[in-house]
Amino acid sequence: MGTSPSADRFAIPDDHLRFMALQASLLAADALTEPAMRSDSRANALTRAYGLVMALRGPAHSLGFAEFRTLVRGPVAGLLPPGCPPEGLEAIYAINPKTGERNVELEALEGEFGEVARECGVLPYWPWLRQELTEHKAYALFRKGGNQAAYILRRSFVIRNAAGTQAMLQMMPKELNDLYGRVPEDRVYDRRCFLCPLCRWPMQVLPNGPIVTVSCANRDHRDRGARYLFDDDGLDRAPRLVRTRDVRDRLLAPAASDAIVHEAARVLMVDPACWRSHVIPGLLETALHDELSSRGVQVELWPEMDRYDLRVIVAGRQPRVWKIDVKDVLSVDALINRLDRKNADGTGLHLVVPDRLSSDVPLLRRRLSSTGWKVRTASQLAREVCRAQGVPWR
Repeated sequence: MGTSPSADRFAIPDDHLRFMALQASLLAADALTEPAMRSDSRANALTRAYGLVMALRGPAHSLGFAEFRTLVRGPVAGLLPPGCPPEGLEAIYAINPKTGERNVELEALEGEFGEVARECGVLPYWPWLRQELTEHKAYALFRKGGNQAAYILRRSFVIRNAAGTQAMLQMMPKELNDLYGRVPEDRVYDRRCFLCPLCRWPMQVLPNGPIVTVSCANRDHRDRGARYLFDDDGLDRAPRLVRTRDVRDRLLAPAASDAIVHEAARVLMVDPACWRSHVIPGLLETALHDELSSRGVQVELWPEMDRYDLRVIVAGRQPRVWKIDVKDVLSVDALINRLDRKNADGTGLHLVVPDRLSSDVPLLRRRLSSTGWKVRTASQLAREVCRAQGVPWR
């Protein structure tokens, strides 16, 4: 972990500088792309973003306001001071240079880089504290009573029901009531909300005249078909959503089916921090559990109340055990740095990533091998287990 030359005077670690750049990008992107934002709110957001950038760059590398506004439309790494390694930010844009739309992954990326920055020991920052409170609140509710079976039931319920009608959610464990709230207005169109068929969480709504785009906030889900269009014909009826692309079904990564349409007033949802920290990674955890269990493999979810994510056992004269930690991330660089900063010991553990990150597996193996991690994609791990069980994976 380094400290950039321009920030030496203030002893700001590079991890924190990268997070500050993402935070500034998020503020500026909202201000520059949200047409409904009031002019005073827009000016305030841009001023706050500019102040963050001036602070992270230091007096030796200050920017004029016009130059700052130009840089915000380029890679996030452009906001960093010279000498600060970008660690993946050179490929991240806050505003899509082709469409002019805000990058919907910014909050998730901010969270991933923020987790790395928190390991620096820098003083607490309010957005981190708020996210940590949400995460800890969920974990506390899952763990209530100290019963493993109840823990699995509660956590699985949230993962499989990120949102639902109040009638549907009546069956949920009563301890989870506090995790659910109303659907915000920016995810509602004409009294309706649209749940992603993959994560069952209200999708984002972007009107452009009579044509309305509806898409999941998760990039992988959009790539798997959770992006739709409909034409607002002005009639008081549920719209007909059309997928913008057809995607082939794959094990552990099914294609999106039709969006789920509900009256928004009847729907409750978990908040974004719970969705990012529990629902999204939990979908791959439960998919691995379900697929391997259906093939006769013994699989345990979150053993010892989440000591790790999955324990897979193939019985026999010489039983084999896989202890699995699933990491569904946007930034592999942030994941590597977070594990490094935490001095996370992976001895005896398999680190499993989604198949879409298969090209990053060699990098992960190279960077994490010294700490004992065995890196696999989800499908690689599943094939390995099924081969040992003597059953086909496909």
